[in-house]
Amino acid sequence: MNKKEKVIKIIKIIAYIFSYMMVTVVAFNYGYMYYAVKFDGASAPPSVSFIFAVPFIIAILVCVITIKVIKKRFKE
Repeated sequence: MNKKEKVIKIIKIIAYIFSYMMVTVVAFNYGYMYYAVKFDGASAPPSVSFIFAVPFIIAILVCVITIKVIKKRFKE
């Protein structure tokens, strides 16, 4: 395994971790907002918690773009 493949593998692992973090954060906040609306009288609907996914989606897209750039630059 050469250096390019190692770097790509590390970036894929980082993107994979970001995806699991995104699911965890959104699920936790959705549950929190659901019960906040139900019992505490919060004014925002639980679907607002999906906004927390935006930074993770951007990070995952940056990882994908980085992988494509690395493959293009170091074409063998």
